[in-house]
Amino acid sequence: MSTKQFNINSGHQKISIENEILEIIPLGAGSEVGRSCLFLKFSGMNILLDCGIHPAYNGHMSLPFFDFIDPSEIDILLITHFHIDHCGALPYFLTKTNFKGKCFMTRPTKEIYKYFLSDYIKISHVKSTDEKSNESLFNENDLEISTKLINEVEFRKTIDLCIRNTSVKFTAYTAGHVLGAAMFLIQIENVNILYTGDYSREEDRHLQPAEI
Repeated sequence: MSTKQFNINSGHQKISIENEILEIIPLGAGSEVGRSCLFLKFSGMNILLDCGIHPAYNGHMSLPFFDFIDPSEIDILLITHFHIDHCGALPYFLTKTNFKGKCFMTRPTKEIYKYFLSDYIKISHVKSTDEKSNESLFNENDLEISTKLINEVEFRKTIDLCIRNTSVKFTAYTAGHVLGAAMFLIQIENVNILYTGDYSREEDRHLQPAEI
């Protein structure tokens, strides 16, 4: 992945809150559309928000810039919805790295995730054959393993965790983007952070608009 060009300062934010530094580093989608993946660090917590691929690239070139983090130090991984630019790198991250934390998404997202990524594997195989390249990020077995590692979260039900003596809570709210899409309200100690992902306030006969 060292051949990829990446500006660590693109969208990198440091915010001082009560003598602590809230740090946000886009590992993807900082200055582009695709491979949405934000690294959030605050009060000893390391949280990854989404884990997508860039649809314009193949193989490792499509991944977020994982070189800039240590996956083993990520405590929580939250996935907002099933589109591949937000979850396409998840089978790779859960099976090919030393990630030891917990991954969460809503039940509808998890159910559709399996089908979307299965199709992606088939399409990627065709592309690699056409381009005479054997590079493949993951296979059906990796996808199956990753699905078993995903924890389901219900809308408006707060998950309360204590990690290294630090209290962290998060709650999924309706995002209105696609079926199962969630915004996550993250509470670390007494600080609230809302990660919207993709959201919509448009009225739709099939979907509730994003909650306010």
